[in-house]
Amino acid sequence: MKSVILVSFLLLTYGKVSICLRVVGISVPSLKQRGESVTMTCDYDLEGGKLYSVKWYRDNEEFYRYMPRLRPQQHAHKLDGVKVDLEKSSARRVHLRDLTLKSRGLYRCEVSEEAPSFHSAQSEAFMEVYYFSRENPIISGHEQTYALEEPLDVNCSSAKAFPAPELQWYINGKKVIERDLLIAYGTRPVSQGLLISTLGIRAPAKPKMKITCVSSLGNHKRERSAVIETSSSGEHAAKYSFIILTSIVNIAMQKIS
Repeated sequence: MKSVILVSFLLLTYGKVSICLRVVGISVPSLKQRGESVTMTCDYDLEGGKLYSVKWYRDNEEFYRYMPRLRPQQHAHKLDGVKVDLEKSSARRVHLRDLTLKSRGLYRCEVSEEAPSFHSAQSEAFMEVYYFSRENPIISGHEQTYALEEPLDVNCSSAKAFPAPELQWYINGKKVIERDLLIAYGTRPVSQGLLISTLGIRAPAKPKMKITCVSSLGNHKRERSAVIETSSSGEHAAKYSFIILTSIVNIAMQKIS
């Protein structure tokens, strides 16, 4: 009878401790730039229990652990895109340096109690790593002269980035929202896992027309503008007639010579 009471007492005691263990919060930035460093924190409450270990994972692969009973207490595992700075890491935080695009992923902190319960609690958050070039987007097709109301044949391509930047067109400072005036070419991959976005505009040409392409990623923006030169229908036709006539004369002169 005494042994039953003792076992019940132990179960209640350790059961209470294990239930009390909880991860209060995990702090992982949602967006960081390639090449930067980051400190992730794991705030937990043992409420009377003793810490056995704190382990960190990225996409279910362990890369750092802290175990107070071991010497040394810290250990970092090799993982592509994860460089742990042990001097800046501890039982409640882990510091990563020199982030790459491969550093992106789902980060999880797992806290475990000492024996006999070994109860654990965990929390996770996703971190995206981006790269946004200082170069402005490139506009092509604006060099030619357009007749009034002639649809533009102009495209905008972003600089290399990751993830793919969002592109927007503006005409004289006003955002173009009509879908029938825009042509989305999507993204294409380039070197080092980066991407280029391209968006076309087919708005009718107008006098004094300034077009601006804005490339954005998060709070970062790059832009480039161009001025569209227009001519009346008569001027446009005369221009092309002159070009055709010049070509015919040149051909004739070549045959004579």
